[in-house]
Amino acid sequence: MSTITTAARDVTESSSRGDSRAQISATFDAMIKSLETGSASAISDHVMPGIHLAIRNYGTFDGVDAAVTALAGGPEEVDAVRLRVTNSYIAVSGQRAQQSAYLTGVYANEQPDGSLDPYLFGGHVVNTFSHNGQGWKVSALRFELDWHNGNPDLAAPWNAGTPATGRRHATDTPTIVSELDSPWRVVPEPDEAGSAAEQVAETYIRYAWALDQADFDLLATTFTDDAKADMSPFGPMDGRREIVGRLKSLRIGQPYMQHAAMNFRPQVDGDRASMEIFRLVPYVPDRATLDAPIFGARYESRLRREDGVWKFEWLHYIPGWIRGTDTAPPGR
Repeated sequence: MSTITTAARDVTESSSRGDSRAQISATFDAMIKSLETGSASAISDHVMPGIHLAIRNYGTFDGVDAAVTALAGGPEEVDAVRLRVTNSYIAVSGQRAQQSAYLTGVYANEQPDGSLDPYLFGGHVVNTFSHNGQGWKVSALRFELDWHNGNPDLAAPWNAGTPATGRRHATDTPTIVSELDSPWRVVPEPDEAGSAAEQVAETYIRYAWALDQADFDLLATTFTDDAKADMSPFGPMDGRREIVGRLKSLRIGQPYMQHAAMNFRPQVDGDRASMEIFRLVPYVPDRATLDAPIFGARYESRLRREDGVWKFEWLHYIPGWIRGTDTAPPGR
């Protein structure tokens, strides 16, 4: 069984985050903004000279010039590009750090009738950061495409060989292996600990990553032994064994999963906490909804801290579309 310690949680915009994690988060955000605005050349400011880039739907590249050229060679100019980072978790140890996150995106052209012709995708990323004495820079980036749909012409010249269902050939080697690459494995005892609220929010991030990446050892660390849950398609479940067992059976039968979420709302009282979570579910946008906070489900949860680790003692999944105009600013 994995040992999970109280760890750094880069999940909110709270000023209590450690300086290193805040710098790392800002660096990755700047990289994604460069891609979103079509200025990929600016990425060179944020990477180490020997960066290793592995993109499931594109290839592997080594060195700054090769990485920048690869990233700059993405889709041709389109009318709208939106890239969103969620589920970010960063663990720091000395001069090295590991980050996991989800990346979802929309490329779209406006049609004569005003509608959008979109290409949508989602995937997960693992970044390795190194500190070079001047700041944190990316030394390795791995991206795995989980799903995509819409107009594939907008994704050229990327090779979106992953079917829209996410199913891959059994002989393919994954770009990311959670048991080897996730922050919880690479840095099991990080230097920086976030606030209790950040640690509570990170529990969902750990849960979602473990379930989506089929890392069932890690998944088992997210529930108390006496946990209860109510989640489709199962209904009520009682005890960690039943919850993890049923989730494992569900995940094994699916080609992919992505439980991207935002707007974590933790409320902490000593060693107990509650939290509401809003899940992002893909939808076909129009101009009115392209930037709108729209969610496909939400969670209600209660958590308990055991030996310094927050775990769910109650988790309730509530499907249904929510227009989040009154939700809190997005959490990370």
